[in-house]
Order: sequence, then structure tokens, then C-alpha cells
Amino acid sequence: MELARAWAARGENAAILCLDAMQVYRGADIGTSKPTAEERAEFPHGGLDLVDVGERFDVAQYLAHADAFLRTQREVGRRVIVVGGTGLYFRALTSGLCEAPQGSEELRAELAALSTEQLRARLEKVDAPMLAQIDPKNPRRLARAIEVMEATGKSLREWQDETPEPLVREFTALWLQREKDELHTRIEKRVEEMFAQGWVEEVRGLAATRGVEKVMTFPGIGYREIAEAAELPGQMRSQVQLGNEDALKRNILVATRRYAKRQLTWFARENKLLSVMLTGHPSFFAALRAARVPDLS
Repeated sequence: MELARAWAARGENAAILCLDAMQVYRGADIGTSKPTAEERAEFPHGGLDLVDVGERFDVAQYLAHADAFLRTQREVGRRVIVVGGTGLYFRALTSGLCEAPQGSEELRAELAALSTEQLRARLEKVDAPMLAQIDPKNPRRLARAIEVMEATGKSLREWQDETPEPLVREFTALWLQREKDELHTRIEKRVEEMFAQGWVEEVRGLAATRGVEKVMTFPGIGYREIAEAAELPGQMRSQVQLGNEDALKRNILVATRRYAKRQLTWFARENKLLSVMLTGHPSFFAALRAARVPDLS
């Protein structure tokens, strides 16, 4: 927002494309920290509210939306800022999307029922080299690698090597970072703020409109935890009992910290990023100057 406002101040139009795999879901607003209505009114935003909770959405669908959004903004003369933390979306947008086909519904259901340990063992058996190239703690990545190998007889890595040209080829990519203690403090503060903003009510509303099962299987951090703590299948209480709330917040806090650690690991492998440390600087632009980032004007 600081960068978009700086461009706007000198008469240059800007738009923002969100790069977040959870913000594409309608109704999951507080728990995914979507831009506010005021921020969306200030600048056009893409990548938000594309499907309902419980519907299937993948990186190919995201790229189709991003392609249309980017073309629209170019046509009206807006520069686009892409912001978010979904590493797979970033890689697909800037490196191209692997076109490996999906396996059968039966195979996907079979893999979905396996634990992370079982998935690792199965991938090691069918495609051991691939196991060394993906996050071994991510069950979705493990299942996808197994699915491709067993469905096509060709490793996911081979499909990736045949990936077509990316949508975005010329760009400046910034990896915004904070010192660990500050990052953890900000995560804790944000969890508290989301509860204060009515996160429990949001989950309760989604359960009422989309069904409890879809909320329980929604991958956004905190949604399943809140659904369980609020006993949505029963009375669907509007508030979590005070005795359980502290433990609930701790669980969500721990899960968020773990996710942040996985994000750091993912982006550390990307070679197209300029690291910018925000800790210790009064503003985004001060941090850019300290990092000696090329002029973004």
C-alpha cells in the first residue's frame, strides 16, 4: 500500500494482485487477513474472493485469473504490485506452471487418506529423487508428486522441466523479512486482533452457509481449530468458552509460526528475490534504501 500510494502521489495508477492461496476463498476474510474494504476501494485488487469455501481451487485457476487481471491493468495503464506469501503461486507466476495432469479421483482419495509419513514412504518407493526436491513435511506436495508419477509413469520433475513460459518475465521481487523475535510478536498480535475482529463469528457463519464439514477441511490456519473448539456440529456457540480460548489461541499461534518457518525455508530457495529487512527501519522505503534495492519508481 505504501508503494501504491507513492506512485499515486505522482500521478501513476497502481493495482494490487494478491498472491495468497487462502484469500481466494469468499467469506474467509478475518482469518486470512484480507485487505480491508477501504484498501480495496483505494486501489483495484485481484486474487480475492474467487471461489466459495469447500470448492476446489488450484494454481492453474489462479494463473488464469492472474492473466486476465494483469491484461486488464495493462490495458488501462496501471502498474501492478503482486504481494503475498504463497510460494507455489509465485513460482508458477514467474517461472511457469507445470502441466502435469491430475490422477484419477480414486487415486487422489487414496492418497488423501494417508498420513505424511505414509506419503513419504510411498514417494520414496516410486520416485525417490523427487522426495529430495520437495518439502517432505508437506502432505499436499508429497501426494501431488506420487499422483503424477503413478498416473503418468513420468516424474513430476520431468514435467516441470517441460514447463511453458511464465506470465511475468520482467519484475523486481522483494523478500520482506523481520527478525525472528519481532516476527513472532507480530504473529501473536495478529492472532489476538483476528479474534477481536470476530473470527469465531466468521467461522460460525461459514459453517452455517457452507456446512461444518467444509469448514473442518478448509486448509486456512485456525478455521478447523476454531470449529472444533466452538463445537459447531452441536449448538454452534457464538463464543468460545473462556477456559478453552487461551489454549485455542496458543494452538493457532504455534501453527502460524510453523507455517512462517516453512515460508522462510521455501523463499530461501528462490534465486529471484532481493532480501529486505524491515526490522529497525521506520518505513518500507527506509528499509528499501538500507537494502540498496534498485529504484522502484
